[in-house]
Amino acid sequence: MAHPPPPPNLTPLQSSDPRVIPPFAVHGRLGAGGMGVVYGAVGPDGRWAAVKVVRPEYAGEPEFRSRFASEVALMHRVRARCIAPVLAHDTRAELPWYATPYLPGPTLGARVRQGGALAPHQARVVAAGMAEAIAAIHAAGVVHRDLKPANVILAPDGPKVLDFGIARAADATALTRTGGLVGSPAWMSPERYRGTSGPEADVFAWGAMVAYTATGRPPFGDGGAETLMYRILREDPDLEGLPPELEEPVTRALDKDPASRPSAGELLHRVAAADPEAAAGADDTTIVDGLIRAHWAGGAARGAPAPRTAPNAFAPPPPAVVGPGGGPAGGGPGRAGAGAAPPPRRRFRRAPVVIAAGALAVAAVGGIGLVNALEGGDPDPPAPDPGPSVETAEPGTLAGTVNGAGSTFLSSAVEAWSASYTAERQPDTRISYEATGSGAGADAFVRGEVDFGASENALTESQVAEAAEARGCPVVQFPVLAGGIALVYDAEGLDGLALHRTELADIYSGAVTAYSDLDGAEDLGLPDLEIVPVRHESEASTAHVFSRYLAADGGSWGADNVGDDTRWGPGVVAASGDEGVHAEVAATPGALGFVNASYAEEHGLDVMPLRSDRGVEVDLTPETTRAATEQIDLDGTDFSLDAVQGDSAYPIMRVNHVFAYECGHPEGTGSVLRDFWAYALGDEGARIAEGAGYTPLADSVGARVVADHVSRITEG
Repeated sequence: MAHPPPPPNLTPLQSSDPRVIPPFAVHGRLGAGGMGVVYGAVGPDGRWAAVKVVRPEYAGEPEFRSRFASEVALMHRVRARCIAPVLAHDTRAELPWYATPYLPGPTLGARVRQGGALAPHQARVVAAGMAEAIAAIHAAGVVHRDLKPANVILAPDGPKVLDFGIARAADATALTRTGGLVGSPAWMSPERYRGTSGPEADVFAWGAMVAYTATGRPPFGDGGAETLMYRILREDPDLEGLPPELEEPVTRALDKDPASRPSAGELLHRVAAADPEAAAGADDTTIVDGLIRAHWAGGAARGAPAPRTAPNAFAPPPPAVVGPGGGPAGGGPGRAGAGAAPPPRRRFRRAPVVIAAGALAVAAVGGIGLVNALEGGDPDPPAPDPGPSVETAEPGTLAGTVNGAGSTFLSSAVEAWSASYTAERQPDTRISYEATGSGAGADAFVRGEVDFGASENALTESQVAEAAEARGCPVVQFPVLAGGIALVYDAEGLDGLALHRTELADIYSGAVTAYSDLDGAEDLGLPDLEIVPVRHESEASTAHVFSRYLAADGGSWGADNVGDDTRWGPGVVAASGDEGVHAEVAATPGALGFVNASYAEEHGLDVMPLRSDRGVEVDLTPETTRAATEQIDLDGTDFSLDAVQGDSAYPIMRVNHVFAYECGHPEGTGSVLRDFWAYALGDEGARIAEGAGYTPLADSVGARVVADHVSRITEG
């Protein structure tokens, strides 16, 4: 009997991976995420399957195991035309697992990212197929809770919905209760953001995904979790270009009130009504069969990227995968979390597709920084000597796939770089990046599961040692991008105010509580108004960057344990993410807060200049933030900018670190990894990053990073 060919993206097993998961013979890895690993395996019938194995930390959680077993048992009983069924499972194993068929074909997300919107007749098939699957899931008493384009495969025999039910087990366990809801922000319903969920949430996700399928863009745009939450809670979806026959069912499915949404079965019949001959029949499966026979025949996958495995329920939000000839659309630099909604904002903008459809646009202004025009005093620290010129590989000479994970801040930049790199330089390469967050990315790298990781912080010595042991190769770390932190306000009479680090430390520690108490208040005509300091929550990386800035001079803030909650004064208001800080500042007279520069730019917020150590005002601009990167110390492993000096460099900066293995890569991968980062840190990469709302490294710094760090990545 001829067996199906192996999945094209099967990667070698690691030494710790199982070779057999009875009754399956394991042949390689198909993916990995925060909750588990997905293996490519062959069953007794000779067919390929995706076997999804839970990580030990979840397997050791009794509450998770119990819920996981319950959900998998329900999943095993669900049958529908457009569902990837559970073939087998063992929830009592040391590491619980379940298996589904391996489905050739792209995910809905990959197909739309690289091929654009589906034709109207194919979009109807996807809409009907998803509705049929959701109706069957709900009839079995299961709620999917994580419907997203990465969980729908466009298989040759029709669309298939994957991984239903597992999100509920994960969402309820103690391992995720402290980390927020399980789900993908662009597809979550308003009530899910409020902490409740039922079948209606899946209907909302259906509406968002049908709009995405038929228009090529998410109906609430791109961006960070807070931005998407606000739009989903408060704004109408963007349904421009939706085919007329889908307008009514999608609009009703996206109703803010869950009680007003139709059932999944009703949606199926409404979609099928536009094609009565193809959809003739009484039951859901017959209707979908007719639509698939009439309009599918694998057509939606034509021109799509190479077939990929069904993604897994354990994975974080969909990775940005860029293949030959196309580039993905992704969110701009954003923060995770949820906060109170800000006041009405300008309609969100879409950046050009060549960069990344959801990237936050910031004007790309050339220049090397402002010249110090003041007479006397100490000049700015001299810029480093120009670095050596580093050449990238000749176009069309490399092939291979590299996988990375980590910082959400870096996600849009990787997408934008990858799109240009694969389309214009090395079409036979693939760059995959999962925006799992800094901590999860570092953990995945340390375990040897990805080729590179990205984080706001450098790896510790113990992490470097553990990572080196995982793959038997040294680790190299380097900076790749930066971004400013903006001081924002919404009060009359503050336009002439600029604050120094020590004054901000006094405000945020509670030592100064009114604008009239600041030095020079009378000369500036500052109002007799209470200062209400607003900050990010302590665990947020933005709060850590700001706190390190306050501690840079060792003054009233203190230099030790800067993330300690006790540093913040009793009157400081904590908010969740940039959206939360924005909302508090806008609603509170006298409030002063800090957000990421890209967010301040997108929302048109009033940004207060800062004062250098010599009292010179420094505005937040592309020039001043890039000038700050000239002060990155490249001799160590921590490239953070905690004590920026001078009058032309913006002082509150975050720097994103990347870490990679110097060796131990499959054939070709090391060269691709080295060349990709050399490209990203070069002139073209800098222009792309700046257009996507980031601060690229200064030219001389980027060249030295490539020469001294990236060049250490080798083959073998």
